[in-house]
Amino acid sequence: MGSGASVSEETPPERLEVEDAQPEAGPASTPAEWSEDTLQNLQLFPKEWYNQGRFITTNEEKVNTCRFWDPQSGVWLLLPLQWEMEVEFVKVRVQQVMFALPGLVDQKEIMAALRQCNYDPEEVISVYLTMFGEILLQASPSGDQSYTDLNSFRALLERDRVIEDMRHKLQTKEKEVENLFQRNSYLTREVRYLTDVVQHLNQKLAELEADQQEAREKIRSLLNRRTPAVPPDKTTSKPAVDPSQLRKVSQLTRELNVSNKQLRSTVHQALADIKNQLGQFYDSVGKLAQVEQEATKETEELRSLYRKEVVERKSLYNKLLELQGNIRVFCRCRKSLASSCLEKTDDQEVVVIQKGNRKKFQFDKVYSPSSTQEDVFTGTLPLIMSCVDGYNVCILAYGQTGSGKTYTMMGSKENPGVNIRSIRELLRICAGKEKVSYTLKISMLEIYNDTLNDLLTKSPSASLDIRVQGKAVSVPGLTQIQVQTETDILSVMEMGEKNRKIASTKMNIQSSRSHLMVALEVEGLDKVSGQISRGTLTLCDLAGSERISKTEAEGQRLVEAAAINKSLTALGQVFGALKCNALHIPFRNSKLTHLLQPCLSGDAKCCVFVNVSPDVKDVVETLSTLQFGSTIRQVSLGKTTQNIVPAKTNKTAK
Repeated sequence: MGSGASVSEETPPERLEVEDAQPEAGPASTPAEWSEDTLQNLQLFPKEWYNQGRFITTNEEKVNTCRFWDPQSGVWLLLPLQWEMEVEFVKVRVQQVMFALPGLVDQKEIMAALRQCNYDPEEVISVYLTMFGEILLQASPSGDQSYTDLNSFRALLERDRVIEDMRHKLQTKEKEVENLFQRNSYLTREVRYLTDVVQHLNQKLAELEADQQEAREKIRSLLNRRTPAVPPDKTTSKPAVDPSQLRKVSQLTRELNVSNKQLRSTVHQALADIKNQLGQFYDSVGKLAQVEQEATKETEELRSLYRKEVVERKSLYNKLLELQGNIRVFCRCRKSLASSCLEKTDDQEVVVIQKGNRKKFQFDKVYSPSSTQEDVFTGTLPLIMSCVDGYNVCILAYGQTGSGKTYTMMGSKENPGVNIRSIRELLRICAGKEKVSYTLKISMLEIYNDTLNDLLTKSPSASLDIRVQGKAVSVPGLTQIQVQTETDILSVMEMGEKNRKIASTKMNIQSSRSHLMVALEVEGLDKVSGQISRGTLTLCDLAGSERISKTEAEGQRLVEAAAINKSLTALGQVFGALKCNALHIPFRNSKLTHLLQPCLSGDAKCCVFVNVSPDVKDVVETLSTLQFGSTIRQVSLGKTTQNIVPAKTNKTAK
């Protein structure tokens, strides 16, 4: 066993040296034979060694690991990682790094980095911030960040680097293609010019050949004059030949021969040049085709990487929402001037006081009566992005009559509720994605006495039915209106609100006598990858749950109240079956749950606002509502074998 230990530091150069330390117990094997696996079974760093060293200043070469002296081999050997982490010198630096980077909690990772950086915490912090960015400055939500997470960050960074390199290559290839196109255009103009030259020379050659033929005819005519026909029986005298005329003919013939040779030489040279240029042109065209093929291949690779990146981003974001819960339940308490039966203990707990008894309820968020519309909407923000990614999202409000459901969902023009703010956020996210074009269609219907009424149709007497075809749930004949701006959506919703049925009861002057469902279908086309995503944002303002004896409903109001309570009971049965992971979910028990099936199945996302009244006289309804919300909070949606697609409609209005 060694007799000493040393450690070096970046500034100043110091070494911790232990003199003549003989441990009482240690591993059976020699230090040189230790491996990473055997370190699992080693004893901790002997405590009797802690105070046997001293700091000394040395000019020797610094080493970036803690070592100990082995008298058997006569060398300084590497100190095991578990022992090195027990040295106070190292502990302090590890804590400095963990304090500066709360998101980095793996001490082995930090130890490895400290060894590489000569135990300089500042350099380690700089390296990690350079590699992973400011994400490490925030602590992990779960308090644990595994070694695999860092590897995934490295993989993402490496993928980004590869994508950036390929983009640079693609830009270079595009410049080369542009240059080749310019060269091609230049060669085309040259070919046209040379073609015109050849045509001109051919025309000139034809003219010269014609002149040459004419000159030959003249020569033949002159020769015939010199040798006229002589009768066989008589001898005639030869006519006199004009020497000047012969000289002219000879000179003309010589000039024609010279012109002919010059023309042939010019034509041969022009044809050779054209042939060379055509050869260069064909080579350029071949190279251009090859460059285009390579550019197309690289473009496809970039598109493939882009598609994988988009899918991975959506998958990671969806996993994050699944960790937070696909169904989130918020409790909102209405303002009241009377004595209150509710007590908010913290942001996630509310207590109901009834006859001296205190009953606690836990929710994802509890909003006090003083909470603003902005505060209430903040909890739904992550779900809007999920809808743009192609998932079904539902936001609904539940509670007794007069508990503030409609105010939470719709609000007023000056202080809008969740519906309007969700639509604004949806439009903002869609406008921010330049590479994706979105098509939005809106529909509105109410469920009144367990019948469906289209609030946007011009013929309100038309009846609607729910149809299930394969895995899809649709409402044939339901009006859909294509919208683009917030103004379009608000005008459509205002028209639908005018057709909704409301009435006066003893508990609420303007009580909603039907369930209102606003469905905004979002279809996105990725211009780069060509992929199409479809998601639906369903905003549901449920009618108020109420006791018939308390509202004193009679006649038509009594029929309406019975239908409302029946559908809300069916909704509770669905959530109860989901909570127990039952094989059969009774979605078809009512029209409300049947329409909400795509929003409560598979990987859909749902946000439920439980609205309650703090008045003591409403304590029974408040307890019932909070118990309903507590049941929903225990439901965990996940992927199932049946994936319900967004509802389709047959009737479209523009």
